[in-house]
Amino acid sequence: MRKFLLLMTAVCLSLAPPVARSARGPGTLEDLAKIEIICFVPSWLPAGFRAKHVAIIFDEPGPDEGGGRFPLYNVVYENDQKQTFSIDCAREGIGDRNLLGTDDSEDVAISSPLGRMDVVYTPKGKRKDVRKTEIKSNWTSDANMVAEKAKDPQAHPVLGRYHGFSATGITLAQFEKIIRSLRPAR
Repeated sequence: MRKFLLLMTAVCLSLAPPVARSARGPGTLEDLAKIEIICFVPSWLPAGFRAKHVAIIFDEPGPDEGGGRFPLYNVVYENDQKQTFSIDCAREGIGDRNLLGTDDSEDVAISSPLGRMDVVYTPKGKRKDVRKTEIKSNWTSDANMVAEKAKDPQAHPVLGRYHGFSATGITLAQFEKIIRSLRPAR
């Protein structure tokens, strides 16, 4: 009976639909330089920040895309006071990510190596030297995404990615300095 149950479990698992994303597992900042997409890392962070989490996952192709795997990444930097800066990457299916849903939030546009970046933060206040509870940028296209969309706005991106940047507990001035320091990992 036990062999029968094991056989049935194996058959059921083999017939299950594939998972939409497959994790590569924990990674390192050095791993970001090895994948074929543009991965951004800051060359400046506030004192005490270090990479706490690096993940590389693969977005599986859609039904009209043929074969291939499409890498995505996520990096979280943190210090001992639990202040954070993080980078998210997406290929498509994105929506606004900088909606905080609070009456105490404020929007600002900043310049970045990726062009104009729309940012929202809370609490309100124009002073850039005051710590913010949360700061989020909207998705920003990298150079590969811009080039691919220029060729065919309806095509699925192959190497192009959208990048979103978030922070907690730091000042807007620090966030802007981090953003201005972004560079490709390779």
